[in-house]
Amino acid sequence: MQDSTLITIIFIFFYFSWNFYLQSRLAYMNSNDSESDEILNNIEKAEKRLNPIVHDEKKRLDDMWEIVRESIPKLWTEPIPVLVFSCNRPAAIRDHLQKLIKLRPSKDSFPITVSQDCDNAKVADEVKKFGDQVEYIKHTSGINANIEIPPRYKRRKSYFYISRHYKLALTHIFSNNSYSTVIITEDDLDIAPDFFSYFSSTRYLLEKDPHLYCVSAWNDNGKLEHIDWNANATLYRSDFFGGLGWMMARRQWEEFEPKWPDKFWDDWMREPAQRKGRQCIRPEISRTGMMVHGKKGVSKGQFYAKHLSKIKMSNFSINFEKLDLDYLLPKNFENKMDKDLADAVLIELKNITSSTWQPKVENMKVKIVYTGKAHFVNIAKKLGIMNEFRSGIPRTAYNGIVTCFFKKTRLFLVPDRSKVAIYDPTW
Repeated sequence: MQDSTLITIIFIFFYFSWNFYLQSRLAYMNSNDSESDEILNNIEKAEKRLNPIVHDEKKRLDDMWEIVRESIPKLWTEPIPVLVFSCNRPAAIRDHLQKLIKLRPSKDSFPITVSQDCDNAKVADEVKKFGDQVEYIKHTSGINANIEIPPRYKRRKSYFYISRHYKLALTHIFSNNSYSTVIITEDDLDIAPDFFSYFSSTRYLLEKDPHLYCVSAWNDNGKLEHIDWNANATLYRSDFFGGLGWMMARRQWEEFEPKWPDKFWDDWMREPAQRKGRQCIRPEISRTGMMVHGKKGVSKGQFYAKHLSKIKMSNFSINFEKLDLDYLLPKNFENKMDKDLADAVLIELKNITSSTWQPKVENMKVKIVYTGKAHFVNIAKKLGIMNEFRSGIPRTAYNGIVTCFFKKTRLFLVPDRSKVAIYDPTW
């Protein structure tokens, strides 16, 4: 199929080149010249035969590229490096690396690079104990890098250091190697038994689907009371970038690198100018979790106790390679979501939050319609799920729809399309 596409491209190139050559010759000849008349006749005859093909070139090429994408193998065989960000937590980097090395299928399939920003010798010592199992790189620490920080951000200067660190480390990964992918983690993350299977099996989707720009191992609404433990292999598309253990392709970095922000890189990635309507894959049950080391960090642990520590990480070992994940492709997932919403029973919030609520049937689906930001926030608070927005997108949302599992019931929060724009960045 790739040969056919190449032939079509070559044909179109030569057609236009040939046409340009004849037109050029014609321009230099006298209009009464007999050769000029012959060339003109040849051009007219050729155009009548070739124009239908040339005019249809975009559709033909799109169709051919679609065939090429369909032929992309689902088993990803190229190495996928794991890039680990560290700073000043020796115990965290030790525990994180032990887990990565224990669970990875092989060093060649998932090479590990630790990137350290802070000048903490104990962190460096811990990493070096792993020898050739990991690559270690050290940057000039952000605090010593003479970064210009506006006065209003003096108390949040660490976010400038982090954004700079991400750019340096990602540039290292892609500039010094031929890798086509990277998995990004931080030293305070735990990983599930099927962490590597999850990422290697979803990698082909990034190649096949231009509407994806990441795969995340994190579910922002992944607390035990909001997940279906029986749906441990279920994955979703989401407009929200979750991070906290995520994967992207080289081409994505090549797009982002020239305009990488000097601060708050994760929120920057959620902005419309970067997202461009693209989505991420995320799991029903997180494949990363927050270790106790997350208490100590840039945010001073303010999100740890109330939220991060409560996200439930999977303890299953799903072999994702054996699953057909094509249901996550755009049209397939849209159709699936449409069917789920059609099957869902419309209810009011007071119904499901009642102490007497019980699903009428097994695997019951219900939906609640929200009419605006304040309405959504009120519903989310009553359910106990995340109620904040980033660039107008609720966490985990797909086309404005947020789904969770509540009281043994699959619940969808659905925007009233007549009142809610997808998405309003002012939210």
